[in-house]
Amino acid sequence: MKDYKCDFPILSTGIAYLDNSATTQRPQKVIDAVEYFMTQANANPLRGLYELAVKATDCYEEARNTVKDFINASYAEEIIFTRNTTESINLVAYSYGLNNITKDDEILVAISEHHSNFLPWQMVSKKCGATIKYLYCNQDGSYNDNDIERLITEKTKLAAIAYVSNVTGRTNPVEKIISRVHSFGGVVLVDGA
Repeated sequence: MKDYKCDFPILSTGIAYLDNSATTQRPQKVIDAVEYFMTQANANPLRGLYELAVKATDCYEEARNTVKDFINASYAEEIIFTRNTTESINLVAYSYGLNNITKDDEILVAISEHHSNFLPWQMVSKKCGATIKYLYCNQDGSYNDNDIERLITEKTKLAAIAYVSNVTGRTNPVEKIISRVHSFGGVVLVDGA
């Protein structure tokens, strides 16, 4: 197995860095790409026809295509860049949530969620009149299959859960949740940060 720590210059100093949910260290390839952009293509992408702006746009679109290929998306246009996970979740809540959740719907949120994946769904439920349900975890951070079955119903329009909890470090049962919610035609927002 590859030692991925060697990809991150700061980790070669011997420190153990565990605060990735707040700020993630960058691998050397990312540092190099940022340096290249800042020194060779630094202009506003998608906004100008002068040579540097076109170069910046090309870099931007190349990054979009790289992400598309990495996550196996169908189209590069499906990839939307935001500044961080909080902004991304808020974008989904304000665009999808406020336009697709109704008073007859339910939103399921795991109780161990970070506020950035918790508060927007409370706001959506309040504004739309939907019911918010909470999936409670056991003391060890695990979730009970019976609770998943009981709480996800034909009224569940959306579920929000982190793939790995930044509170417990536990990998959550997202496959089970996705399968159950999809069986009723709902959507699942998985926080992969």
